[in-house]
Amino acid sequence: MESESDTEENEKIQIILRDMCDSPHVLYRTEQPLRLYRHGKQKKVHLYATAYHVYLVKAKKVTFYARWPNKLLTVSSVQNTLFIGKSDSTKDIQTNVSTRAVLTAEKDEGNDFSSVKLEGLSAKEVRDIEDRLTELSTTARILADTLEREEEHPSEHQESFSKENDEWGEADSEGSEDEGGPLWEQQQQQQQQQQQPILQDQQQRRSRDVELNSLFEKAPSRYLAVTSLVDGEFTDYSTLKNAYLRNEEDILLEDLAAFINENEGQVEKLCERHYPAFLHAARQCTSISEQDAELVGQELGGATALARSSVMEMKRAAAELNLSRCIRENVAHVCTLLHALLEIAEHLEMVEMRVHKRQLLGAVVSLKQLLRVATPMSEYALGEYVVHHRVPQMAQDIFTAAVQQLNAWLKLLRELSRPIGIAALTWEGSVRAGSIEKKLEVTNEGDWWVESTCSRAFIKRAPFAESAGIEDILYGASLQEVFEELRRGTYYCNYYAESRGQQAKLDLYEPFFAGEGLSGEELVAELQRYCETSLGFLLIEDIVHHATKPHIQSSSEILSMWDRLSQSMADRARRVSSLLSNDPNYTARMMDIFRLLRQFLNVAVDLVSSVRLSPLTLSLVVEAMSDNIISSWLQEACMEATQAVLTDTLVPLIATNVEDYNAYVKKFYLDRCKYIELPLPPNGYTSGRVSLPYASMVPVIGDVALRFLSRCHSIVVTDHSAVVRQSELNNVDEMFLKYLSVLFRTVAELLQNHLMTVPERGVLQFAVFVTSCATMSVILSCVEQQFFLAWPSDYGGRRWEKLGEPRLLASSAALFEKAVEKGIDKLLNAFIMETEDRLKPTADIEYWKRLIEVRRGTVQATSRVDPESGDTVERGFVETMEYIIGMIPQLCAVLQVSVVRSVLGTVVAHVCVTLQGNLERALAGALESGGGTRDFAVLRGCVSEFVATADANVPGWQRRIAAAVGAGLPLTARFPLDPVAVAEELLAWISRREAAAGRPAAGLEAAGKFVARGVGKGLHAVGQTVMGGANAITGRRNS
Repeated sequence: MESESDTEENEKIQIILRDMCDSPHVLYRTEQPLRLYRHGKQKKVHLYATAYHVYLVKAKKVTFYARWPNKLLTVSSVQNTLFIGKSDSTKDIQTNVSTRAVLTAEKDEGNDFSSVKLEGLSAKEVRDIEDRLTELSTTARILADTLEREEEHPSEHQESFSKENDEWGEADSEGSEDEGGPLWEQQQQQQQQQQQPILQDQQQRRSRDVELNSLFEKAPSRYLAVTSLVDGEFTDYSTLKNAYLRNEEDILLEDLAAFINENEGQVEKLCERHYPAFLHAARQCTSISEQDAELVGQELGGATALARSSVMEMKRAAAELNLSRCIRENVAHVCTLLHALLEIAEHLEMVEMRVHKRQLLGAVVSLKQLLRVATPMSEYALGEYVVHHRVPQMAQDIFTAAVQQLNAWLKLLRELSRPIGIAALTWEGSVRAGSIEKKLEVTNEGDWWVESTCSRAFIKRAPFAESAGIEDILYGASLQEVFEELRRGTYYCNYYAESRGQQAKLDLYEPFFAGEGLSGEELVAELQRYCETSLGFLLIEDIVHHATKPHIQSSSEILSMWDRLSQSMADRARRVSSLLSNDPNYTARMMDIFRLLRQFLNVAVDLVSSVRLSPLTLSLVVEAMSDNIISSWLQEACMEATQAVLTDTLVPLIATNVEDYNAYVKKFYLDRCKYIELPLPPNGYTSGRVSLPYASMVPVIGDVALRFLSRCHSIVVTDHSAVVRQSELNNVDEMFLKYLSVLFRTVAELLQNHLMTVPERGVLQFAVFVTSCATMSVILSCVEQQFFLAWPSDYGGRRWEKLGEPRLLASSAALFEKAVEKGIDKLLNAFIMETEDRLKPTADIEYWKRLIEVRRGTVQATSRVDPESGDTVERGFVETMEYIIGMIPQLCAVLQVSVVRSVLGTVVAHVCVTLQGNLERALAGALESGGGTRDFAVLRGCVSEFVATADANVPGWQRRIAAAVGAGLPLTARFPLDPVAVAEELLAWISRREAAAGRPAAGLEAAGKFVARGVGKGLHAVGQTVMGGANAITGRRNS
């Protein structure tokens, strides 16, 4: 049941429809209210539609806003917005009036309501409303067009109406033509026909009271005719007229006689009732004179003649009317034929114009339309001429022009092969692939890791340089439809296949390529030109395959062409590679060829979608080429490293500016590797010349290794989705590590060989060598960093590493650790040889005697230099220690402090041991000299001089050593010698020798044992210190 509000709303709607004189039947109503923005406010409205109008009614209080005629209604929608408007005429609706309605609705905000903009709850609801209103508008326009046609051509409807009234019209026309009866008689007849149902009702009422007579039983119609004459209330004289017109007077008289005989009583009563009137009429008839009767007769005769002349005129007009109708029908038929012929002529002209303009596809379509239009007219001369002569002739003209365009198109395809190949090789694609962006993080403490961030892939279609050429290709491919419409599709396919086969044979399969006498650049350019042409040819075939249906070439034919093309390209690439073998820039040229082939293969396999191309043939060539290039790069890197090592003089590297400092230190993070303790400036480069603790070969080797790794990453494909893949793709990381291991093993062997060429007493050179080898572990860490950064995935996860402790190149780092150990051994040997050389005078008793004399003042102190030999080295106990202390700053500038402490402790210990042995040998030599010196007091004086010299200098030496190397070196290691204990042992030995001068050998043996006991512990401690320093510099840990 409808609610009271719905009933009230319906009543108000009916009132509005009644006031607008519209149909009360509502065909459509919006379920949900729409929103109308009016005067800055939002109104809720409903739409009501009848068969003739659409009403806009305010939802609140059901207030009328506006209405539009259905036949002029325009409706459009955009998402959830509905636009309603009214066009000027129904013809405008066929054009794009919806856009104008939208624009008008956006501007109308007043009270005009010629167009409005409504908003619904959803786009679906708005589309449903638009479809419903459009359907009502279409129905209204169809009805209006039908009524308009009926008004313009009413004859057809009139003819149908006249056929329905032929039965009544024939009787009247015949009566009027034959007898020429007056018009009032016809009116009486029509009245009789109209009153006939009433008379029948009266007769039925009478039949209930009396029995039916025989006349009624015989012919009810005749009974009614008689009744119409005798009944005074319903007297109708048309019966008499019809009886006279049909020559039925006798029958009517017989019926009247029968009626009188059967109804005598009623007739008598009737005569009595009308007798006064009959007498009155008789008196009037007798009063009429003969002259009046003649005048009436004349008038009746004139009227009859006039009626007959009118009838004749009407007959003649009717004949003329029939003739005009026939003429009109003939003219209409002629017009129809002329319209058809005009249409044929227009299509014929259109075909000829398009053939002349070489618009072949349009010409074929127009030719089909011409044939369709002209075929029904083939019975006429023009239609027969067009169908049997012009259509075949123009079809042949179109075919000839199509063949010409096909030849031009095939020539264009050959010319476009190289430009399209160049554009495809340089095209950036339509999808920007995602990637992993990595960033290296290095702390000041020497820890490092790799931060990885992923960038999403997104669609970004780059412009194609030869898009116009592709349009030309597609236009030429549309010629297939022309040939198909002309029933020449097989000719098109065969002609295309044969022509393209000849082009491929001339341009791709059998081109002349000598190559001799061309430079490397020309050979690469020629191969690039061939690749560009081949790629363009292949892509054009793929485009034509997609643009034609049925396809011109099958998939097997395209695959066969690809196999032959790839084999030809592989042979040509091998030929060019062999010709480039003597080129000075062989590696660079081969790299260009490799990149060209790889790019060609990637683009071809990726862009050709008609078939799945196999990259096997060219992949093998590319793989072999990449292996050769990497091998040449590895050989080149090894040669550069060899040159850097062999030409290095092992002197500290000098940085003269910030750029040098960054290239030598910061580039490899040597300033952040703390545990190696490289003696670098704490504040970096400030100004002037900065001496670095390693040789120039260190950054050179680092640059060589990084450049080699970068080259390898540029040539080896690590993308698992790529077309061109190395056979060792899964092991490419191990392959890289093998290449790097070969490089660094070569460097380590060169360093060890170069170590043998250093002078045996080159202390500073050995020190630079040790630091350089120790620094190589940091170089290896930098190479690992670049390896992680260049790897496409998160290699090994996010884990912390330490500079100088490579994980993947640990085997290479072990080689440099051995080189460090050998360098330290060489350094100690050289340093010890220098000290032993300076301590040689202490093995002579004259040296100690001279010290005694210098102390007494009898002899002036002079340096022990041999000017004749040119040796400027000062020798002696004090001079040796001064030399050692003087070498400490130079060693600290090159070596790590811990290594300096270890080396210094070992050397000082060795000096102490050597000094004790030299003093003992000096004393023993004095006793066993050829002079037979037996002055034991002098020997005791020498021992006392030794003690005095030690007491006077050792504390100062210890302080200076501590100041130079810090507190890390123990006091015993700074000068592990107890002069007093040594002196007591020596004095005891002298006393024993003095007591038993005959046993010098026993004394020497005892002195040797004493020396061994005195310094054994010191040497053991010093050895442990040196080993700790070597472990520190190589990164090992004490077990």
